[in-house]
Amino acid sequence: MELLNGQAILGELQRFEPREGSIAIATRSPDGTHSIKLENVRALRLTAPVTMSCDADAINRAGIDATHAAEDRTCIVQFRDGSALSGTTRGFVKEDNGLFLYLLDGDPPRAVRCFVPAQHVRDLQIGPLLGESLLQRNCVSAKTLGLALDKQARLREEKLGQHLVARAVVSPKELQVALQSQKTRPTLKLGEALLEMELITAVQLAEALRIQAANRRRHLGEILVDMGVVTVRQVHLALAEKLGIPYVNVREFRVDPLALELLSDEAATRYRALPLMQMGDSLVVAVESLLAMDFIQELRVLTGKDIIPVIANPADLRRRIAKEYSSLELAGAAAYSESNMLSATVSGGTGSRDVSHVHVEDLASALARTTAAPEEVKVDEADARVTDNALVRLVNKIIIDAHAQGASDIHVENNFGKASTRIRFRRDGDLEEYLELPPAYCNALVSRIKIMANLDISEHRHAQDGKIAFETPGFMPIDLRVSVVPTSNNREDVVLRILGGVEPMPLEDLGLRGSDLSRIKDMVARTYGLILVCGPTGSGKTTTLHSILHHINQPDIKIWTAEDPVEIAQAGLRQVQINTRIGWTFAAAMRAFLRSDPDVIMVGEMRDAETAKIAIEASLTGHLVFSTLHTNSAAESVVRLLDLGMDPFNFADALIGILSQRLARKLCPKCKRSHPCTEAETAELLEEYCAYTDLDEADVLQRWKQEYGHDGVLLLNEATGCGTCRGGYKGRMGIYELLSGTPDVKQLVRSRAPVPTIVTAARTGGMRLLRQDAIEQVLRGNLDRVSARAVLN
Repeated sequence: MELLNGQAILGELQRFEPREGSIAIATRSPDGTHSIKLENVRALRLTAPVTMSCDADAINRAGIDATHAAEDRTCIVQFRDGSALSGTTRGFVKEDNGLFLYLLDGDPPRAVRCFVPAQHVRDLQIGPLLGESLLQRNCVSAKTLGLALDKQARLREEKLGQHLVARAVVSPKELQVALQSQKTRPTLKLGEALLEMELITAVQLAEALRIQAANRRRHLGEILVDMGVVTVRQVHLALAEKLGIPYVNVREFRVDPLALELLSDEAATRYRALPLMQMGDSLVVAVESLLAMDFIQELRVLTGKDIIPVIANPADLRRRIAKEYSSLELAGAAAYSESNMLSATVSGGTGSRDVSHVHVEDLASALARTTAAPEEVKVDEADARVTDNALVRLVNKIIIDAHAQGASDIHVENNFGKASTRIRFRRDGDLEEYLELPPAYCNALVSRIKIMANLDISEHRHAQDGKIAFETPGFMPIDLRVSVVPTSNNREDVVLRILGGVEPMPLEDLGLRGSDLSRIKDMVARTYGLILVCGPTGSGKTTTLHSILHHINQPDIKIWTAEDPVEIAQAGLRQVQINTRIGWTFAAAMRAFLRSDPDVIMVGEMRDAETAKIAIEASLTGHLVFSTLHTNSAAESVVRLLDLGMDPFNFADALIGILSQRLARKLCPKCKRSHPCTEAETAELLEEYCAYTDLDEADVLQRWKQEYGHDGVLLLNEATGCGTCRGGYKGRMGIYELLSGTPDVKQLVRSRAPVPTIVTAARTGGMRLLRQDAIEQVLRGNLDRVSARAVLN
């Protein structure tokens, strides 16, 4: 057995289960039987050769030429790491999980059975190349073969069936550019285009033209398809490539709702035509084929516009027509019927019907139809229409979709001039496009959100903050924190932070390594003292604190929390919302808590010296206190609090521990791809892991191989991407460093020691640095090096 790292293992095959991805080999070494995963194996050979003979009767019964069946063929297997396996094989079997070869060896030649796992094969060649074979048999000339190879080199990366989809237009802006480009192209007939692309011959074209001359009603492309010399897709390819007619991906294309109004659902269904957008006096319409376009004149009469046809996939086109026109019916009925008004109660305004199964584009279309054209809308008019049913349903749909997709924030961005209003969701730390609306509706959208948040809709000069208690039938309540910020050109941006509907995570699910989890549980079991969670904004500090509170939340414990805002609700906790505008600050809440017989106090954030001082005093008088700090590391939190004026002796006595954390994008478990860690990559990881420490790299490497190695081989994973993830990443996970308040650390706090000295003492007490935890998550296969570094830089 040859492994990917070059190691060879000789032994007796005990188990061979390629479908399950494992092989077992018994060796003479003391280790005994080795169970090895296929992902680490390059090739497996059975050293005992076999004699293979041709069963002529079976071949004749199958109708195969026995002379060709018995041929030995050269084979070359190209591996993904750049290496290759070559030889001569007497037949082969290719399966989903791998390739079986019968490599010839010795004189007379006997076959050695060989298996190559499919996941490591980049390319495979059995027998001579087709061009070489044709040349040897004098089927083609060397010049013709050379021209064919040149063309193959240009098209090798692209299959014909994928050509149109890969170049499909997906946005109105791209379509405008493509149509402008079409106008500048030289006039070319379909037959000439197909001939130039070598999809038909001159003889076939002449025959098709002869048939067309006898029946002028038939189109040339239709005749060629009926003759069987080309397919409909090849005709579309010629139209897109040579005539410049755009091919549109109607699954993703954002259809102009006003364009839909120009063609009835009956006509759209009958002609299988979908209006996409307007360009001046013309209407761009997607059709499934340009072979027969007799209905273009009828579309021109029905719409009163010149028709510009573009091509779309027939199946996608039919689905999109059904979706658009069925939603038109639904939204139109909702917009004009008072009986369809929703019973959902939304703080500050009326709700609308359940919109969870309606597409947001459909609601945006309804908004466009129930108001004037964008260029006719004035700001005051838009503000006056904030109770419009279509707008209410649109805002509700945006909130429900954001919550369902796991977004943490909704960004409503009103751009300058005539640019569209953009709505984006923040998911897993990244902003994603969600919807664009015409700029004329931006004020109406902002006003609607202000009403829901009980804010002043007439105030446009100052920032405003509010909260929405959102409820719809069949959904759990969703709380949102609203921030309205004035921008240029008398516009306002809105950011909605989704707070409600979140359950506290079990402490075991936070991703803490075993030793850190045990130490955390020991810390929170104390009856008094101070525990801090630190990290930048959005690093999951509140989630961690609520997981800890959930762990210790018992009927015999009184827990008070002061939060701004209350993001996670827990039964059994007495949770208080801070309101600085009326003087209800963290410090004021803390004083009130101390008079309310608490066992545990959680302060959302230590923003000032007064709050920090009260928290330390509370922790020294028999209370367990939790809080957060915006610092980069656990040791820096000590220095930050001392700089705020805390007494070092009191702080040292109160300190139980400090947890610093980050959130990193986690690799999708379904599509992540692994490869053996090279020597250079291993050296780089070791250097980064051991930097500024007294760790020995050889000892660390030995431990890594024992804990994370696959039969002694370290693997690194990388993102690939699949249908269930976002570019190879799915969700986020925590990276931690836990500083324990050991006697040595407390003594350094009392003496105001610098950060490096505290870090050294904390490491002696068992602390693993953030970068070290990130590297070990990389070796575990949960992160790649890109996502790990992104949160530490």
